Amino acid sequence: MITDSSYGRTLDLYRCQTCGFVQAHVEQDVVSLYEDLEDPEYVAGWAERSLQHRKILELVHSYIPTGRLLDIGAGGGTLVEQALQMGYDAEGIEPSRWLTGVARARSLPVHQGAFPSADVVGEFDVITIVDVLEHVQDPVGLLRAVARSLKQTGLGVVVVPDVGSAVARLLGRKWWHFRTAHIGYFNQKTILAALNKVGLAQVLIRRPAWYFPLGYLLERLNRYLPGFLRFRNPARFSRPTVKLNLRDSLLVLFRPAVSTTV
Repeated sequence: MITDSSYGRTLDLYRCQTCGFVQAHVEQDVVSLYEDLEDPEYVAGWAERSLQHRKILELVHSYIPTGRLLDIGAGGGTLVEQALQMGYDAEGIEPSRWLTGVARARSLPVHQGAFPSADVVGEFDVITIVDVLEHVQDPVGLLRAVARSLKQTGLGVVVVPDVGSAVARLLGRKWWHFRTAHIGYFNQKTILAALNKVGLAQVLIRRPAWYFPLGYLLERLNRYLPGFLRFRNPARFSRPTVKLNLRDSLLVLFRPAVSTTV
């Protein structure tokens, strides 16, 4: 589940002694698991997720205001929907058949499958990979495919949890990004190294904020409290939107690196 709240439960994790990247040992193809994924709670947060994606696209817009846009791991299509509203020629790709159906029910151009795909052709001015790379068995392979599909003048966006952040170090195994679905854990050094390895260069790094219903945050906060301190989550608190930035995610804008010859 995308909205899995079993914080601290992961597969066995291993740290590279050379670069420090942390990755789970996975024996099966995880794409097949995502093909069957259904997560109504994820779709219930459509408004907040749309706001979050709008803020990311506003940053992109200051660099590239028009053109073809591809969203990898598009979910129900919130980012694609916002991109279309902003004037981009946008499409997405998503492995979950159920989430692809949600997108198509809203007439959003989201392909069912994993990237790269025969359904996604040509080059793009903008490619977004928001909260996806941590779910991927071969993140460098995915970034290499992105590099092949990004125009030389294009711009990419990747957002990942930061295992090196102060909050992650403070909470240790109880950090909310330690969950079964997350199989790769980046910090600033390793995400930049992965981009560099496939010929992509950093343009900008930021700590993005997220937007949640207040009720969602209260329910998740309860999981950190001892039983006698846990409270009932009143329904009247469910819809107000809260902006939250704990500085434990990384947003990196990137471009194809300029090659030089001597």
